[in-house]
Amino acid sequence: MSRYRWIILGVCLLGFMQVHIHRVGFAPLIPTFMGDLGITYAAAATIMTAYFWTYALVQVPVGVLADRLGPRRMMLTFLGILVAGAIAFPLSRDYTQSLVTRSLIGLGAAGVWLPGLRLIHEWFPPQERGRATGLFSAGGGIGGTAALVMVPVLAAHLGWRWGYAMTLVPLLTTLALIYLLVRPGPLAERRSPAAASRGTTAVLKDVLSVAALWPLNVAVLFSYGAFISLVTFMPAFLMRHEGLTPGHAGLVTGLITAGTVVSWPLAGFISDWMGRRKVIYLFSQGMCVLSCLAFALIVPGTGWAGATLVALFTGIMLGGLVTPFVMVVELFPSDLIGTASGVVNTFCFAGSLLVPVLVGKILDINGSFPAAFTACAAFEAVALASAAFTRETGMHRRPVMVT
Repeated sequence: MSRYRWIILGVCLLGFMQVHIHRVGFAPLIPTFMGDLGITYAAAATIMTAYFWTYALVQVPVGVLADRLGPRRMMLTFLGILVAGAIAFPLSRDYTQSLVTRSLIGLGAAGVWLPGLRLIHEWFPPQERGRATGLFSAGGGIGGTAALVMVPVLAAHLGWRWGYAMTLVPLLTTLALIYLLVRPGPLAERRSPAAASRGTTAVLKDVLSVAALWPLNVAVLFSYGAFISLVTFMPAFLMRHEGLTPGHAGLVTGLITAGTVVSWPLAGFISDWMGRRKVIYLFSQGMCVLSCLAFALIVPGTGWAGATLVALFTGIMLGGLVTPFVMVVELFPSDLIGTASGVVNTFCFAGSLLVPVLVGKILDINGSFPAAFTACAAFEAVALASAAFTRETGMHRRPVMVT
């Protein structure tokens, strides 16, 4: 394995930063949008989740094409679309335009994670893939934290339109680096010609027929949906319930994603060292249930201090949630990694479409943030129950046989 693999990983990390900057960068602007457009929490959540409509819709096609056309082409194409969305969103003038442009942003962001997993498989040996996936995922924590902290600051000084438009600077830089530096890895050519010649429908049918995939699908659907709900409504809770300023609310919420910068790579390192994934996954999924309950039952009334402590705890404890994406790679042969990962990611973001809107409805009905966070805990508990049925993978396991 060439040392160049770390440069590839660094560029992938930068790409995933851009995905999360635009994924959560709208959350601190929700109170502004509610005031400007006169919309409800559920409507604001719909704008937030419009990102996931297109993101979820194209995950399987992106995975299939990443296996067939290569990761570099996919990243360049989709990040180019993200540039268009990042230009169009600040220009939106009403609710409908905001929905459409957020959907365009989600479409553009959809082509980074799965090609990145493909590149990790091509460049890293099996005994390093847990840590490589964890470090790759840390880009999401860095990007999400930067967005939650910097977007409200930029919006306060420049107005939200120009503040959001500033996200184009790192995005264009990343696009240039992908064009200049990304290339296929040593394992890129080790693909089965027979599998490459098969139709997309047949390949997808084979992937979906693997029973071990379905507990992962159900678990990530409920888990990630609850997590996005928590991050979506946390700034509004801290501002309206705990009296924090927009900047402080974004900073505290950002501590959740900041913690993952450490916890995701750490979980990957530990799972590589153990040669096992499931125990790390179950631990973090259980901690997600407790974190949501803490925000519902302990944090209200404690102000900045209580919210800060629980946010830090949450970010540090949920690192194991990256392991399902290592597990799915280890469940399948090389030719099906992108497709199988695309299926899991589709369920992941289907939850991000549905759960935040349900939580927003709870807020609209009773105005209770503790009730909303308790609902998040319930969804995380369903995820934990499903995760208990996942198959242990790790370096000592062989991929499932797909015919």
